[in-house]
Amino acid sequence: MLTLRLSGRNLTAIFGRAALGECFADKKSAAAGVLVAAFFSTFGVGAFTFAMSLSAQSSGMSASWLGLAFSGYFFARLVLAPVAGYAADSLGARPLLVTATGIGGVVPFLYYFYPTMETLGIIQICLGFCSGIIKPVSLSLLGDCAPESSRGRLFGVYNTYMYSALVLGPLAGGYTIGIQEKMGELSLIWPAVGMGLSFLFFFRGRTESLFPAARKRREDKGLPWRNPFFPALLLAVLGRTAGASVVITFLPRMINEHFGLDGISAGFLFALPSLILIALMPVTGKWADLRDRAGLTFLGMGICAACLFGYGQADSLWWFVLLVAGMGFGSSISLPASMSLAADMGRGRVMGVFLGVSNLGFILGPALAGFAAEAGGMADAFELVALFSGFCILPTFLVMSKRLYTQ
Repeated sequence: MLTLRLSGRNLTAIFGRAALGECFADKKSAAAGVLVAAFFSTFGVGAFTFAMSLSAQSSGMSASWLGLAFSGYFFARLVLAPVAGYAADSLGARPLLVTATGIGGVVPFLYYFYPTMETLGIIQICLGFCSGIIKPVSLSLLGDCAPESSRGRLFGVYNTYMYSALVLGPLAGGYTIGIQEKMGELSLIWPAVGMGLSFLFFFRGRTESLFPAARKRREDKGLPWRNPFFPALLLAVLGRTAGASVVITFLPRMINEHFGLDGISAGFLFALPSLILIALMPVTGKWADLRDRAGLTFLGMGICAACLFGYGQADSLWWFVLLVAGMGFGSSISLPASMSLAADMGRGRVMGVFLGVSNLGFILGPALAGFAAEAGGMADAFELVALFSGFCILPTFLVMSKRLYTQ
């Protein structure tokens, strides 16, 4: 256990020393635990979901069954995120995180007793429930570890950990499928180990509740609907995640159909936005602390919407690569700024609603894109969702303009 704690501290020291230095002295351990646990839990779930999608045909999974499993996963996250946020304000963060990671570490073993396709779907949905609890609660916990002026840098480090896990997780999942050629016991090791390590960090670490009941009664005034930035931010996040879900769902197909890439080349191009985001996050996280967060949110999301629209117009591979890189650049600007804005407005319940709307975008985006693709083609799918994303950030621009006018 001592080795586990030291490894977590070393990892956060390497990748988040400056951000942890800005945290409150008594909450640095909690912040470090959240960052490392978020990495391991995301890595495990990412490896499992990628392996299941990659091996669908060889494992005898129908497209409808696979779609149902993923829809259940995102729906579980959608339902649990707001509920978990409210519960974190009332019960504290640690009990929820320990429970969610404990369940997530145990549920993959169901397959050893019932090795069926239905069991894999149940595991996927259960992991969605666990993720729906872990992410909003850990974000609310993390937001209370640092002063408002330093949250952008801390959330930048958080996104670096998350996107590193989203790059490494699929590689691990693909490696196990390469060994056994279909879903099996090896693919279930990753979510069990990832959630299990996260459980140990939360159970043994210093992630005590940061939401005492007495302080909650004095300060908690509910959701900040009177703050015009709050509904504008929620709509902007809806548009961003709708666009991200379409990229996840349809970009591999477009890369293969339009440019004839597959294998390593297609995988690298698909991972390029995440790699750029990881590289730029130390800089853009500082921007979120030094510049107007609403403006950075609008700028980053606007770049992402423009690049998404360009996916349908690109006629050369190099132009397409630039658009994919631009998507990573825009995300690196908007993510720490938007998360810091949400954390500035409240704690658990605000983060819960923030992530609930984010998960709604993951459900809405593929539906819109699928309709456009059936009516026209893949280019129409990207263009329609890009226009929807652009429309969703207009309220942020209007609120910013009104604030500048009144000043």
